[in-house]
Amino acid sequence: MSEKIIITGAYGVGKSEFASQLALTMTPCYLADLDVINPYFRPREQADWLKSQGVEVVGSLLKNHINQDFPALSGAISGLISQNKRIILDMAGSENGLRPIATFFEELKDAQVWMVVNFSRPESAADKIKDMVALFEERSKLKISGFVHNTHMLEYTDAEMVIDAQEKLKILSDQLQIPIVYTMINESIAKQCESKIENPILTFKHLILRADWMKGASL
Repeated sequence: MSEKIIITGAYGVGKSEFASQLALTMTPCYLADLDVINPYFRPREQADWLKSQGVEVVGSLLKNHINQDFPALSGAISGLISQNKRIILDMAGSENGLRPIATFFEELKDAQVWMVVNFSRPESAADKIKDMVALFEERSKLKISGFVHNTHMLEYTDAEMVIDAQEKLKILSDQLQIPIVYTMINESIAKQCESKIENPILTFKHLILRADWMKGASL
């Protein structure tokens, strides 16, 4: 089975965390860390643990060096894309962040492209989401095919916050004719939310990229 999924979005909305959590549901697969503009939490920081779970992280010419912030992308990414391997591409939604994708346009023109939205971040105000969709589509020549809802405030997240934001995103989804393909929710509140959410839900127990629970065990 071959799948190509591009995950994009504004800074700080949780796109890298979603990409990592999604990859765990698609193993074996590859996760291409293309977020080379101001990356904060990065899949390549947890590459060894992800590999142990069946997710191969690819990204840097410098063997996924965790402090690399410039676009020295591995040639392995081009090979994986052209070979139709199952791959998730995590990339920034800013104008500069979109540059890496230009190299792979022909290979990715049929990819699914999902934008992560987190209404607790100012970057995810409705008007800014519309602008980001327009920017992505203009610069990449690809179409956003789905929204991923990831509104949260870490441990302060509750079911009411998620449900209220879900309704807000549904309005935007209808306006732009872009479906909500996933809502990501901590499993501790998922039961309280699921009856209010029509699209698929991706639940998680631990945040992979805030990996205090891994220390001393896997890293």
